[in-house]
Amino acid sequence: MNSSTVHLIAMAIVTVKNKYQVVIPQAIREQLGISRGDVLEAKAERGRLTYTPKAVIDRIPAGKAERERFFKKLSEQAPAWLKETWAASKRRGTDKLTMKQIDAEVAAVRRRPGKRSGPAR
Repeated sequence: MNSSTVHLIAMAIVTVKNKYQVVIPQAIREQLGISRGDVLEAKAERGRLTYTPKAVIDRIPAGKAERERFFKKLSEQAPAWLKETWAASKRRGTDKLTMKQIDAEVAAVRRRPGKRSGPAR
């Protein structure tokens, strides 16, 4: 066998219960990392029912301690690509820019002469 990763597909037959509830089998929950209280998007696609785990961000808490807990939990649950983006931003020093500084950078780029890569206005 070569060094590529083998992905096993967990499958199960489930029953629609009263109130149209369906239990997600343990093997599938574990494979996808689904926990109690997680939010799933339900879709009907080509005659199939699909559930996709979703991250829902509510309002940022007002209190300092609650806000710190909120951001700590958010950063722990972030996907790998987002964690890498944050790390790259920190390495470049762009993680501390204010919205005013970001707006000024965007305005400066828009004032530059030359070809624009965006849609025509």
